[in-house]
Amino acid sequence: MLVSENWLRQYLDCPAPLTKILEKLVQAGVPVESVQTRGKDITQVVVAELLEVNKHPQADRLSVTKVTTGSETLQVVCGAKNIAPGQKVPLARIGAVLPGDFTIKAAKIRNVESFGMLCSAKELGLAEDAEGIFILPVDAPIGTDFLKYMGLPDTLFELEIFPNRPDLLSHLGVAREISALFNCPIKFPETPALPEIGPDASSKTKVTVLNPQGCPLYTCRIIEGVTIGPSPRWLSQALEHLGQRSINNVVDVTNYVMLEMGQPLHTFDYDKLSGSQIVVRNAKAGEKIPLLDNTVRDLQENMLVIADEEKPVALAGIMGGSNSQVLGESKNLLLESALFHPGTIRKTARRLALSTDSSYRFERGVDFQGVERALNRAAQLILEVAGGTLCKGPVIQKGSVPIPSVVDYRPARAKVILGIEIPSERQLEILKNLGCAIEKGPSDVHKITAPSSRLDLTREIDLIEEVARVAGYDLIQSLAPKISSHLSPVGSSIPFENETRFLLHQNGFYEAVNPTFLPPDYAERLRLFENSPLREGHALLNPITDDQKILRPSLLPSLLANVKLNLSHQQSRVALYELNKVFQRSDSPVPKESFQAAAVVAGAIQEAAWTFPERPADFYDAKGLAESLVQIARLENVKWEYGVLSMPYQSSESFRVLDAAGRTLIWGGTLSPRVLKSFEINSSVTAVEFDLSSLGASPCRSVHFLPLPRFPEAWRDIALVVPDGVTSAQVLAGIESLKMPHLVSVALFDHYRGQGVPEGSRSLAFRLKFRHGDRTLTDIEINDSMTKILTYLKESFSIAIR
Repeated sequence: MLVSENWLRQYLDCPAPLTKILEKLVQAGVPVESVQTRGKDITQVVVAELLEVNKHPQADRLSVTKVTTGSETLQVVCGAKNIAPGQKVPLARIGAVLPGDFTIKAAKIRNVESFGMLCSAKELGLAEDAEGIFILPVDAPIGTDFLKYMGLPDTLFELEIFPNRPDLLSHLGVAREISALFNCPIKFPETPALPEIGPDASSKTKVTVLNPQGCPLYTCRIIEGVTIGPSPRWLSQALEHLGQRSINNVVDVTNYVMLEMGQPLHTFDYDKLSGSQIVVRNAKAGEKIPLLDNTVRDLQENMLVIADEEKPVALAGIMGGSNSQVLGESKNLLLESALFHPGTIRKTARRLALSTDSSYRFERGVDFQGVERALNRAAQLILEVAGGTLCKGPVIQKGSVPIPSVVDYRPARAKVILGIEIPSERQLEILKNLGCAIEKGPSDVHKITAPSSRLDLTREIDLIEEVARVAGYDLIQSLAPKISSHLSPVGSSIPFENETRFLLHQNGFYEAVNPTFLPPDYAERLRLFENSPLREGHALLNPITDDQKILRPSLLPSLLANVKLNLSHQQSRVALYELNKVFQRSDSPVPKESFQAAAVVAGAIQEAAWTFPERPADFYDAKGLAESLVQIARLENVKWEYGVLSMPYQSSESFRVLDAAGRTLIWGGTLSPRVLKSFEINSSVTAVEFDLSSLGASPCRSVHFLPLPRFPEAWRDIALVVPDGVTSAQVLAGIESLKMPHLVSVALFDHYRGQGVPEGSRSLAFRLKFRHGDRTLTDIEINDSMTKILTYLKESFSIAIR
């Protein structure tokens, strides 16, 4: 927002210099991006009139001119080509000083004397670049001090306005902010009673709002018999200082009021409105509109337009149409001031790549109680500068207009939050200066009605922040933070996240991190994932970019793209995994989120070494990962199914794990060549997928912990002659079935056939470990247990001691 100091001080009675004002604004959270002063370094420059322009006798590119200041006539040599007799120009007289500390002196140029200099806008510091002399309006009074005529010097400063502070997008808004910061009075422009001497405006036009959500409030006035022409100097100067081009007196008024009050307005040539009516509606399919920027735009059905009986005449809140433009021959006006929904304007402006001063303000929200005030202010100024007759009353169509926020405010609470002592009366004074209405309560709780221009003040904490901001953040003391040495437990919201990461890292997998969104060309590939529980992608209506339109339903597509990339860089083995959210369609418009982990292996799972050959990854590697996670997760009553999956897996080399409720927890196997071909992968790929959300919801075995033993264990080694028909597992199960007290473990440690062992038998050696929890076992107790074990084995399996 570019602000003129001269314009701003029309509303402020603040003695503080501008440097102090800008410093205070920055401290209050309103950054100042740039400051420039115009006309500060100029002296003795006056308005002069060109009397003669003659060719220089000794230079083709120079002219010898005669100019008058009213009191004297001077000869000046000039090199510009855009000058002619009768023009009004700025003349720097002898002794004048221009920007850059450049002093004008009498000179002789190619033997012709020159007594001054005709100035361009660049030489006067009013433009970055300029071609030729600065030509002034024909009504500029000669002999007048140029700075005074131009309303200079003036300082312009640009403020960075955050999206939550649209109230600062006007000179009055900035003045209100400074008034609160310096506790000085603010003078609002006077709007006298309007001379409504024409017929009723409602008899001249009809307003229909067909989209009240997009346009909650529409107001307009009819002004007849205006005279379109150049703006008076005060009006054009105000706009030109801020870099805006003066167009005509009526259009300049609407721009002036927008910069003054923050409310965009628009004027229509009333005689160009078919049916003399206004219809606020959505555009129709295939409609076009010619705009003031000399372009014709194709409209979509969700775009809000201002139309007459037949056609769109303006793009609501953004730009007017050239088919209703106010031109020099216009006589009757329809002046519009409206409230548009910020989201509606923002979407239209983005889709058409069309940003204007008007859309910039409507996108952030305008003062909903200032719509009619701005309408009357503009009507008053148009009558002043363009004449005409104002019809009686505005025509108003009102829908669901917002109401100001009412907040319970406690000054004592502000003191607790801010940690500083600000008297209650001072707090209320700050809020009043910001435009809040205050209804004092009997206790320390007051009803505060936020100004309609401050859409961001909806809670007590917002008001407390305003008090701190205006009072000064420098009042809050800086304290070193208190650091606690207590370590908080680190947890995860993803079920079995740590266990899954550990398992995959231990098996040589590297983690990949891919975008949540997939490109649109993946839609065809996702149809190949028909057996994935999360196979169908959810397309976004308003994607961030064109290559991120589908919420991924599975982690596999991105991992397969990673595999292709690594294989193309001559990697012989690719083992990757990812753990993140996936999204599946649901009955509601919002997709269902769940956590998934997926791992893929391409190439060799085991690289060749001198002790063993290279082994490619296969179905059993994926199954082994699934078995490990089932064991780590202590899942109960799981069911394994084989050969039940087809795409994207080969049905003969696939599996899945289900819990007792029938939910698929883990699935995987060897990927189908058809899927690999769609990703341009020429190597076999094995994959396994884990639905961590379902894993977290499945029943798990409880874990029991035993204390560390306090007493030593004793062991006995026995060698048994076991018939070939008896397996070692049967021997172990038989010993464990006895449930001998204090027997801790039984382990096979030797297997032997040969000399000393009868034919049809073999020797198996076991180590049995015993331990008591409360004391040391005696040999008698251990030997007694061994006798019972050997007797059982002999009777049950015909096993003898070797």
